[in-house]
Amino acid sequence: MLTAENTAAMVMGALEYQPDSYLTKPLNINILKSRLDKAIIKKDLLAPISQLLLKRKYQEALTICDEIKQNNPKYNMACLRLRYKCLVKLKHYDQALELTTKIINQRPLSWAMLGVGEIFFIKQDYRRASDTFNEMIREFPSVLEGYDWLAKLQYMMGQPIEAQKTLIKAVERSPKALKRQKLLGKIAEENEDIETMTEAYRQAVRYGLNSAFAHPDEFVKLAKAIGVQIKDKGLAERKRLVTEAESVFRKIEKRFKDETSSQFRGAVAHADFCSIINNQDKVDKYLRTANRLYARVEEHIGPKESIEISTSLKQLGQNELAECILEEAVEQHFDDLDFINQAAKITNNKHLIENSKKANHYSSQAIQHFKQKEYSLAIDCFSKSSDIAPNNVNINLNKVQALLKHAQGNSNKLDVLEQAELSLNKITRLSPKDPRYARYSELSRLTQLLIQNI
Repeated sequence: MLTAENTAAMVMGALEYQPDSYLTKPLNINILKSRLDKAIIKKDLLAPISQLLLKRKYQEALTICDEIKQNNPKYNMACLRLRYKCLVKLKHYDQALELTTKIINQRPLSWAMLGVGEIFFIKQDYRRASDTFNEMIREFPSVLEGYDWLAKLQYMMGQPIEAQKTLIKAVERSPKALKRQKLLGKIAEENEDIETMTEAYRQAVRYGLNSAFAHPDEFVKLAKAIGVQIKDKGLAERKRLVTEAESVFRKIEKRFKDETSSQFRGAVAHADFCSIINNQDKVDKYLRTANRLYARVEEHIGPKESIEISTSLKQLGQNELAECILEEAVEQHFDDLDFINQAAKITNNKHLIENSKKANHYSSQAIQHFKQKEYSLAIDCFSKSSDIAPNNVNINLNKVQALLKHAQGNSNKLDVLEQAELSLNKITRLSPKDPRYARYSELSRLTQLLIQNI
């Protein structure tokens, strides 16, 4: 990285992405050439290992690691680091632990200490994992992955206050780490620490406005945090917070202008905020906007977002729209038990949760039949689940996969493949950004190819 930026926050933010080198302007051309030459030689030498890792050929990569290490002692440590990565991917945890322990016994290295802690975490030896990450932070206070792992461990062990304190130390050193600020905001919200939550999401919005990692979540969460704080403030501070919140809503409109679901979520949050400041005209305005936008939403709204939006809408007297969102979300996420339990607390539809449990039961049975290669039984169970949740993306994709397997040994191939085509046609609101879109595209391609070859 070549940059004029040399502030601690900018340097720390850049170094977290582990560039080969970080040079500040004005540049010394000889140093630049030297750094480039070294980086290119190293990259070229290790390229065969990198290519095998991309292809997930971890055992072959291990062999190449040993060969390169033997012939190029200068890159011994780089090869050992790659060897560790291969061992973890192969789930050879004892060997990975032995490798990293041996290294830190000779000389403490941050990546090796991180590896020891990671293996203890995988092995569920949480006490030793915690000890390792704490030791790493003392030894390498600027390597912030140690803080992240420790906070993850503390949160998982039911210590959210400690996790928050650990993350605060990390963001003090590197405030521009967007994902860490968002995690701090989430945990602070659970800890009911509104001030820390507000500041974390404020920084996330500030540093993430032009980032690939930006998401409507931090914008909406910041507005909600401001809404909670504003209730106990004096006139001057209240006015300042209202101005900030309105700025956040404008940023949502601008940053996510091409995402109708994000615009919809922002309009509901805006109406909710206007309700807090007792501006009924604006509440009505943004509710009208929300209703108009919802009719244009082309993708499924996530479970957490559905709970947030439905709760706000019910508080604003929009029960019909709230129930509509909940019903669609339950249809798509009936296997998410935490979400179902939350939905059960706010829905007025007595049959909604009961039907979700039935759909989940049939879907679970179908998956078991599929694993046992009982494709006909799997299709039958997927069909029963689909009768309850006809537009569920996962059910339809799984059913198509079972139908394609069933078609291989079936004399009535065309009938089976036409069923697969019908199931694919039910998937109408899957965004290309959805991780499942690639699977949907591939199953569609295979279905059409098999139909054409009959």
